[in-house]
Amino acid sequence: MNTHFMGGIVVGGLKGILGDLKCEVRFDEYLSAHTTFQVGGPADVLALPKDEGELLTLLERCRSRSLSVTVLGGGANTLVRDGGVRGVVISLARSFRELILREEAKDKTFIEAGAGAKIPALVRFAAEGGWEGVECLAGVPGTVGGAVAMNAGTSERFIGDVVENVRWIRLSEGGVESLPSEDIRFGYRNAIFPEPGLVLGVVLRIVRGDKDQLRTFMQMDAKARRKRQPWGLPCAGSIFRNPPGARTGQIIEALGLKGRRAGSAEISLVHGNFIVNRGDAKASDVLSLVDTIKREAKQRIGVDLVLELQVIGEDIQ
Repeated sequence: MNTHFMGGIVVGGLKGILGDLKCEVRFDEYLSAHTTFQVGGPADVLALPKDEGELLTLLERCRSRSLSVTVLGGGANTLVRDGGVRGVVISLARSFRELILREEAKDKTFIEAGAGAKIPALVRFAAEGGWEGVECLAGVPGTVGGAVAMNAGTSERFIGDVVENVRWIRLSEGGVESLPSEDIRFGYRNAIFPEPGLVLGVVLRIVRGDKDQLRTFMQMDAKARRKRQPWGLPCAGSIFRNPPGARTGQIIEALGLKGRRAGSAEISLVHGNFIVNRGDAKASDVLSLVDTIKREAKQRIGVDLVLELQVIGEDIQ
């Protein structure tokens, strides 16, 4: 997930401004249905373009009317506040799902992946073809666009390591560009672009591997993740980044916070760095637990934990 804003304040009349677009637009749409946390208030507008033409027209309309724009990935690693999000929220999660193998030379093979492609689908696509390079994403939820924005991966390998270039749109201008990886600053759980923009797809470097070994690795990784991470309950993945030389889940467990609840939100009993929704949790419940963890870690062991979770929107007024 990546969030950006364009100048101006949404003051109303959105149906009149956007209602004639071919792009699907939903007004006053609750984003709880579009995040893995299943938490969050309404967006003034949720736009679901199905192709580049619809997207470019939508962005031009937003620019011309100074509407704020928020880009939502697959809804993983995202918490929407209870008051929702003002302006236009754009999601590519229901389109832009292409996965294409491109062999340019004997030693140059790539996968072109649309921003809306599901990460598990990308990993399977590569493994079934016997290609290495993206297995660090095994078990990661969400979409490829969100994975690029968050530089998803393991603690040692990241998607940014194999990015060749990214297809994107600058929100300030419009037009699709190819942005080489050297123009993106990939860091631990983040990627800094030259300016606010929207990722349409990515070209990933891959190399020939062993199908059987890749299949075995994926099976073992999936089994390990199911054992050490909560399954069957809505959540958003890791809440905090790992501090240097330590594991946040182990820190939270040592603080005795596993199982702590606020409303229907709970610090997972399986993994301390996950917060789960046990029914009808509110964003304020989740943020209450976040504050508790940060405070306890700072006061008791002197560790400043940094959020990996992306929080968007506003509180209920």
